[in-house]
Amino acid sequence: MKKLFVTLFALAMLLPARAQMTPEAVMAMTPDLPSSAQLLRHWNEHNDPNRKEAPDSDILNEFMEAWRDAQQQINDMQAKSLAPGVRHDVMAGKVGGTKKTASQASQMSESEAKALAMSTMKGRLSSMGLSQADVAKMQSGNLSEAEQKALADKMMAAQTGGLTTKDVEAMENMSDEQRKEFMEQSGLGASVTKKMNADKGKRAASQKQYQLVTKMTGLAQDEYSLQQKAYGMIETARKEGMDLFNRKYGKADASYLAEMQALAGPAEEDDAAAARLRATWTAWFTNRSRFYAEFIPMYRDAVVGAMDCSRAQILPLKRQRKEVMEQLYALTGSAEYALSETVPFEASYMYFELSEKIVDFELELP
Repeated sequence: MKKLFVTLFALAMLLPARAQMTPEAVMAMTPDLPSSAQLLRHWNEHNDPNRKEAPDSDILNEFMEAWRDAQQQINDMQAKSLAPGVRHDVMAGKVGGTKKTASQASQMSESEAKALAMSTMKGRLSSMGLSQADVAKMQSGNLSEAEQKALADKMMAAQTGGLTTKDVEAMENMSDEQRKEFMEQSGLGASVTKKMNADKGKRAASQKQYQLVTKMTGLAQDEYSLQQKAYGMIETARKEGMDLFNRKYGKADASYLAEMQALAGPAEEDDAAAARLRATWTAWFTNRSRFYAEFIPMYRDAVVGAMDCSRAQILPLKRQRKEVMEQLYALTGSAEYALSETVPFEASYMYFELSEKIVDFELELP
């Protein structure tokens, strides 16, 4: 398969001149995550009851602006570099069960598409030894036991070179020598051998395809498990954060909130109550600030860990699946395997999207 990733001259101002559309290039465009200290300072500046002026900057908004800019650049890279080549391979791939390419099929009229579908169905039924009338009988649900057996024999005979269930039952208790003699005398030996030789190449290809599909399925399952692990890191951090708050900071927090609520009314008319309210509010803020000073590093580590999982563990599996899909495309020419070039980028897009989670460090506390 031709290499799709070419140097993006049009984006020379956005990336180093030698950069290419690779998963690593996409990951490299992810803005640097705010540090734990920056996140804590952001929370403090936006929640300090004694602060008189608005914060000089907003690290979360700044990060999201950079993140959205990078997202647009990634989309541009994909549209200019990756998409055209992938589209070409998809359109050149064959529609399942036919010799027509996706490009040819897309240009068919409705009647031509129906005719192709009918022809394809007839071919598949013929290889199974069935006619459309046989299929209609099966779908009716009114087949007698004898009719069901007859259809089973018809399918077995077509796929084995003439063997029926009656022949199999007859040979069930025979010795190897007796089976050989039975096959020769009945003429089945020659027809079965002929069928096996005719299907030899097809069986080898089918076996190879089966092995590749099995491997691809296993890789996809491993990828899914790691994806769950990555997202689970962030959810676990949030859960552990709530446990930490309830265990260490929750009791004082509830006390401050209750006192603030009780003082809210009196503080409107009494200076002493207003002073106590400000003091309690400051104590509440200090308590929560201490909590976030302890929780934010936990949360940031989880986000970084999830991103690392995508880069170091999921990306290698995606590349393996890409290779398997390329082999399947070469073997079958099927359009369903023509998207192999896009598979590794699933890991880099996940890496990029996970970085956005950094702005969601605040918990839903009481």
